Amino acid sequence: MINFKLAELRKRNNLTQQELGDVLDVSYQTISKWENNVVFPDISVLPQISSYFGVSVDALLGLVPLEQEYNPSNSGTVEYWDGRLEYLKMTRKSMWNEDYFQFLIRDVWKITRSVTVLDCGCGYGALGLLIMPSLPKGSKYVGIDFSQNMIDEAVKTYQNFGIEAEFILSDILSYQPKDKYDMVISQAMLRHVDDGETFLRKMADFLKKDGICVSLECNREFEADGLYIRGMDYGRLCQHEGLNKLWKTELEMQNRDYSIAMKIPHYMKKIGLKNISTRMNDKVTFLEPEQELYDELMESIIKADHWDDEKTDAEIEANISYFMNHGMSRKEAEDYCRQQNGIVKYLKKNKEDVSITKATGYMISYGWK
Repeated sequence: MINFKLAELRKRNNLTQQELGDVLDVSYQTISKWENNVVFPDISVLPQISSYFGVSVDALLGLVPLEQEYNPSNSGTVEYWDGRLEYLKMTRKSMWNEDYFQFLIRDVWKITRSVTVLDCGCGYGALGLLIMPSLPKGSKYVGIDFSQNMIDEAVKTYQNFGIEAEFILSDILSYQPKDKYDMVISQAMLRHVDDGETFLRKMADFLKKDGICVSLECNREFEADGLYIRGMDYGRLCQHEGLNKLWKTELEMQNRDYSIAMKIPHYMKKIGLKNISTRMNDKVTFLEPEQELYDELMESIIKADHWDDEKTDAEIEANISYFMNHGMSRKEAEDYCRQQNGIVKYLKKNKEDVSITKATGYMISYGWK
């Protein structure tokens, strides 16, 4: 049942019918008819009204409350990650230059003896496959994750590699290890959890004396500016005013911190780690059709960023409602959805001739106990 909320919204904002009519380019008599259910505005006008008042179309029509309860991001939950195995595999394909960990281990961290590594939020163990070949002989990899699907895939994956490995199904925050570890590391975890500082403190608790804590994290501001697709407007691709509001809202409402990468060295100092330093991942993906494995890598980028299919009208409206609940105006939410659908359309149209430069801006922060 439609319970049009126009009069309530107008009065909340201390507007007369004439003033609102001027905004919407209609007469005050039309506003009166809408408010009294004599007629309803054309469906094409509803987004304009909802955008002006900063509510969803569903809220404007009375289908959901005007004051909606905040719907937190669920990216720190088991349910979310149980269904994200394919996504995780796609994002890891172009995240690192493989020789960079050799440089870190031998020249920066100067690890010369065998170590036991705990990977917090290991997923299917992708990070271990990168770092273990560069660690001294006799080193052991331990992966911990709260997703059974991820742990099962990790066990299966490591059967094909000569790496001493163990996998533990547990929530990191409740995990009580029998022994401490020489290295405790996490990759792209703190950006997804609520209260990254507490998570980092837990990581440090797992360390032996003189052990090293390593956090590999992306700053969302860097990531949002790190995309160029030849033939598209770079400025348009990197517009993210609405995302700034979403990030701020998530930080205020659930302590999910889009800028956690910048703060980690400070948190490390706060919890007592020593000789803290930070570097940047040197990986920048440049992809063009002439390259070997072009099709495979392009597919991984498309799937990782959800550019494999255009959203339906219903999916777009659901996304808009979510984004508005997280601080965006309707216009900002619509612009963001339009931007993403525009990328999908362009990639489909130019499937055989797309060149991309993509930099995620991963920061590598580390300190010793």
